[in-house]
Amino acid sequence: MKKILVIDDEISVQESFRNFLKREYALVFASDGEEGVRRFQEAFPDLILLDLIMPRMDGMAALKRIREADEKIPIIMLTATRTIKTAVEAIKAGADDYLTKPFDLEELKWLLAKTLSNRDLEKEVQALRTEVSKRYGYENIVGSSGAIQAVFEKIRHVADTKTTVLLLGESGTGKELVAKALHYNSSRRNHPFMAINCAAIPETLLETELFGHERGAFTDAQSRRIGRFEQADHGTLFLDEVAELSPPCQAKILRALEERKFMRVGGSDLIETDVRVIAATNKDLEEEIRKGRFREDLYYRINVIPIFLPRFAKERKISRSS
Repeated sequence: MKKILVIDDEISVQESFRNFLKREYALVFASDGEEGVRRFQEAFPDLILLDLIMPRMDGMAALKRIREADEKIPIIMLTATRTIKTAVEAIKAGADDYLTKPFDLEELKWLLAKTLSNRDLEKEVQALRTEVSKRYGYENIVGSSGAIQAVFEKIRHVADTKTTVLLLGESGTGKELVAKALHYNSSRRNHPFMAINCAAIPETLLETELFGHERGAFTDAQSRRIGRFEQADHGTLFLDEVAELSPPCQAKILRALEERKFMRVGGSDLIETDVRVIAATNKDLEEEIRKGRFREDLYYRINVIPIFLPRFAKERKISRSS
């Protein structure tokens, strides 16, 4: 049962909450801000209902004290109609929502359920992010040789930068694992990691997969589609088997990297994007350049920091290949 702390000096309001909510929530009461802060520290509630106008310490002061101790706990302000402006100021100061007195009890119940549900979802998302970060930590890449230790050191050094990285090595050396380690150990960890295998998608579909398309751009384009560059905004885009890109795709990727802008297929508007690109290949790109199959300017753009992976880089317990 979720615990709610009610901080309100009006006995009638406390009784209303007690009678209406006691079957669904465990209730703790306080009659002013000072007592409310103390009860918050003792009771560890899941949500706080906080009145604005109270003796000794008002709701704004109590809000600031509670927020200094806990940035996440949901707080709903209780206010009379004449103090709505102050309630809006309270939201700017960190409250999640407010109710005006006299309030509808069914509306109150709905707001409590919604706010607690949102908080539970936030906790679940944070737990999943933490688990993913642990999974792709350095300790989950197996290897103790000098070569693999050099890879670890390079990952640590460049993970939290904006620099483009090129992963080199044979298939089966864990290039996608290293790309995820770079992402989840960077400041972009809470934003998307998008991966695309450039060799697995037909050339005719690859450009729209990367950059998206507008409705009507071609026969089957029934609606707008958002591409991987746009989906990965503020995150990381992993281009596996980058040597397999067609010349038109190479040119468009080069422009996106240089200008941080691109257009969807069939579109005319430039879309800004903040994406870190990590590329990977098992081919000799310099040889591909000599054969005219890979753009030299794109090579220098993605090869800012090369990392060569020896064959024995793999994920602990779970074998992965790039």
